[in-house]
Amino acid sequence: MKKLLLLFVATLTLASCDSSDDDTDYYFDAVPTVSADVPATMVTDQTYKITIDYNQPTTCYSYATTNIESSVEETENEDNPDEEPTVTKIITFAVINKIEVKSGDECEDLDVIAQTPVNFETLETGSYIFRFWAGLDDDGESIFLEYPVQISE
Repeated sequence: MKKLLLLFVATLTLASCDSSDDDTDYYFDAVPTVSADVPATMVTDQTYKITIDYNQPTTCYSYATTNIESSVEETENEDNPDEEPTVTKIITFAVINKIEVKSGDECEDLDVIAQTPVNFETLETGSYIFRFWAGLDDDGESIFLEYPVQISE
């Protein structure tokens, strides 16, 4: 009975891995943010829904995930160099789409604005800048939409 079960599982595994009739290529790409709904003030230990509007260029694009990175920026006071630098926490968001291209199929232009919600949990007080990737400029440098946010207790 165990051998029969093992043979069945092995056959099922091999059959499910057969991709000979699937000529689909997948890749992932960041899509430009058009706008975001971000509150100007937040309170710690709360979760806020941030809605991101992004450009979905063709029918081959579908939402995959939102990449979120954090960093810290320190700014010196030029008028008083002995003063402690101002610390700003930067949260950078990039909407990632899955692009599915099947052999022989063509993607149709959409150029529509799609939305995705992101839940953001506030853990620390301070000054923040929420940055959303909005594309590339003529020199290939990233462009960001920036929203200042103050998080308090």
